[in-house]
Amino acid sequence: MFKEAEENAPTIIFIDEMNELTPNRDSGSIHEMYVSAVNEMLANMDRLGEKGIFIIGATNYPHLMDPAILRSGRLDKKFYVAPPDYDARKAMFEMLLKKRPYDFGIDYDKLAKITKNYVFSDLALIINDASRKALRAKSKITMAILEETIATTKSSLTSKEIEKYKRIKAQMEGDTTIQTRPRVGYK
Repeated sequence: MFKEAEENAPTIIFIDEMNELTPNRDSGSIHEMYVSAVNEMLANMDRLGEKGIFIIGATNYPHLMDPAILRSGRLDKKFYVAPPDYDARKAMFEMLLKKRPYDFGIDYDKLAKITKNYVFSDLALIINDASRKALRAKSKITMAILEETIATTKSSLTSKEIEKYKRIKAQMEGDTTIQTRPRVGYK
């Protein structure tokens, strides 16, 4: 992959679930084969920018990745992508409904408000399910159908998961005041 990327530079390589390719070698729970694979990945990633190769890695578990992969010269920048905010959810509903037969009176503000912590795939599922309900009813997508669909579709992210990701983000930014485990005992 790296050889082909260099031959075709400038190149962007996107690696999803980056933590699976680069598990922490110090965890003590990975097989020697994975240690070798991480070492090989690290060697291949050195000075890629100078060769016109840029790596983008995505993961929900950056804290499980080998720290060496996150150092300068490999993955220089780290970005936390939070669930879409109110304005983003409103825009997503508008975009997802744009080419669908929908009724007048869709309240995008209300839709955005009642879908806090929903991600794009959740909203797409809501629109697809609402479209099917409208088709069965031989009608356009209505606000009532959307609200009914939202009421029966939970966010794929729980509040507990969101808090976990915020703790991971804080730790990766060097915040040592964040507790990873609840305190036990007296003050």
